[in-house]
Amino acid sequence: MEIRDPIHGNISVSDGEQAIIESPFFRRLRRIKQLGFADMVFPGAVHTRFLHSIGVMHLAGQAFDAVFRDATWFGADDRARLRQTLRLAALCHDTGHAPLSHTSEALFPTIAALAIPHMDAADSTKQARHEHYTFKLLMDSELTPVVEQAFGPMGIAPHHIAALLYSGITDADDAFAVSGRNLRGVLSAICSSELDVDRMDYLLRDSYFSGVSYGKFDHDWLIGHLTYYEADNGRVYLALEDSALYTFDDFLLSRYHMFLMVYFHYKVECFDQMLKRFYEQTPDFTVPPSPGDFLEFDDPAVFRQLQKGAARSRWARGILQGRPLSCVAERGWHERWDDLTELEARLDDAGLDYVHVTSKSAVSKYRGKADPERQIFVRIQPRIGQPRFRPLGEATKLFARYEDTTFMERTYVHAEDVAVVTPWISDLRDNPQLTLTAQ
Repeated sequence: MEIRDPIHGNISVSDGEQAIIESPFFRRLRRIKQLGFADMVFPGAVHTRFLHSIGVMHLAGQAFDAVFRDATWFGADDRARLRQTLRLAALCHDTGHAPLSHTSEALFPTIAALAIPHMDAADSTKQARHEHYTFKLLMDSELTPVVEQAFGPMGIAPHHIAALLYSGITDADDAFAVSGRNLRGVLSAICSSELDVDRMDYLLRDSYFSGVSYGKFDHDWLIGHLTYYEADNGRVYLALEDSALYTFDDFLLSRYHMFLMVYFHYKVECFDQMLKRFYEQTPDFTVPPSPGDFLEFDDPAVFRQLQKGAARSRWARGILQGRPLSCVAERGWHERWDDLTELEARLDDAGLDYVHVTSKSAVSKYRGKADPERQIFVRIQPRIGQPRFRPLGEATKLFARYEDTTFMERTYVHAEDVAVVTPWISDLRDNPQLTLTAQ
């Protein structure tokens, strides 16, 4: 089968992959918008996680071929098996995603309630995230026999697929041992790291459908210059040729700017907070641990709850009417430095409802996090001398230049309260002694 994708063109899909794509658990992603409420601001951004996941699978296959193109130690059977495992991990990585936004994960049960096989139970008392539902669907649902029937003959088990998405999946390392080498790290990094194919696809796709240029970068050059680094302990890590280092910098900045200009847009953030407030008013709306019940948890299900609660909840009414609160003050990465503290104290004294949103973004999502499996290296190839490998963080200066976390704090009030708040804002502006100074 072939799928026509506006981002990547024709994408070839095998019979086994098609069986997964046509399963109810994957079809559910047709009913999950990729960018949640972003289409309230960028009307074209109505694309779904369904095609995004297929795009990630496509890029994962390309990345595998680039990384191991010169790996003469890689036998044909192992190469085909691990390439397919990687494509499946990329394809299924979002199957457990909540509707609309990560805010909906507040409705999830604990990890323990999901009873996920092959999973380290160290954090089982914590609330589940979308990754945990992905693992549950892969390893303990009606999707499991679909995977086993299609890919079991190749030696691929569902927990092998999940192991590339989460290091806490146990009993999987042997599946990634090839010629005395452990490939779990390099394959995991292709799925989720500073240089992963998930990010490559969503930046290109979100930029295209949002109608902005911030997420564009030269992904062909970046993928074409992927390689691997083999450590003395037999572990194999993802690496990048030094000739693509500036392309990587551009890729990293593309994500950073998409967060600032699209994902953290003040109206999008406001709708997310309004949804959070609605959930707090609706404690009986929860997500059952059963995979069958999870199938019904999609964007339309949330909107049905909003419609059901509209009579009693101004948060639900505002979302349904497409009317966010008004942003009346903000402080953050630019020269605006409004005194939110004083303004919100006055709002509290007056008994007026408001929303406070803090958005944080950094140029690196993974820097400073200890995950030895997903380390990335740069292959330095001098004109004279032997090639050498350096950790990615040492090879680029971008991390140091953007070391600080960028943040924006905003205060929103209901439209009917703007007239009350406006004189206070003028008062704070006209009385510098009341106003915070930018630090």
